Amino acid sequence: MKKGLLTLMIAALTVFSTQAQTKFGYLNSNELLASMPESVTMQTELQDYAKKLENQLSDMQSEYERKVTDFQQNETTYSELVKEDKIREVESIQKRMVDFQQSAQKSLAQKETELFTPIRDKAMEAIQEVAKDGKYTYIFDSGAGSFLYVDESENVIEKVKAKLGM
Repeated sequence: MKKGLLTLMIAALTVFSTQAQTKFGYLNSNELLASMPESVTMQTELQDYAKKLENQLSDMQSEYERKVTDFQQNETTYSELVKEDKIREVESIQKRMVDFQQSAQKSLAQKETELFTPIRDKAMEAIQEVAKDGKYTYIFDSGAGSFLYVDESENVIEKVKAKLGM
């Protein structure tokens, strides 16, 4: 009996000493990323890129509208052969617009990933440095999960911002 009690006490002390060494921290990654100057630059660059794509699509739309208007105004003067050619031309522009919209969406998503990856990597590096410097066992992302209770004193976002020079 005493041996079992002694084993239980040793196990409890091991658990408590392990828990005493565990240090938790948290931050909101959305807040961190939004506050990084690189994010503002990224958003501006992404908006400029999207605007260029929109302008190209707008040019195609204008061309399409001119061709349709021209066809409607001159349809009665066209021979059947010319009508068919003009219809194919309008349909071709229409297809190019649809294809362009699809490729533009993919291109915009790729551009966002290309611009965001180095920002995320920089933030992750700073988080890892803060975790090592502060001897944190865990740092949770309160922006991606939910918590029932968090002690505000363990919010490490200011330390990570300091590592980033912000």
